[in-house]
Amino acid sequence: MAKKTQQNVTAVIELKITPAKDTGFAKIAQKIAKFPQVEACFLMSGAYDLLVFVNGASLQEVALFVSGQLSTIEGVLSTATHFMLKTYKAKGLLADFAPDRRLPVV
Repeated sequence: MAKKTQQNVTAVIELKITPAKDTGFAKIAQKIAKFPQVEACFLMSGAYDLLVFVNGASLQEVALFVSGQLSTIEGVLSTATHFMLKTYKAKGLLADFAPDRRLPVV
């Protein structure tokens, strides 16, 4: 039987939240930041309030985390999840630009 390779998936999640009286966005942001799947959490300006970077072993694992953990937190109004599909540059470093290993379209 073939050994299954572990995939590392990163997603960016935008959250709209209702600020709490006296603590604003901090209480919910601190709760979200404590999850081990959360790599980073930022208060943002614009259409969404928080920007959260999440890591997981698969697309399904990240999706289940968002639907089962993040979206069920009291005060979270909505989420928008964006999966990172390919890295071209990260932390100031260019990625390897090897050609995609796709079948040619004929």
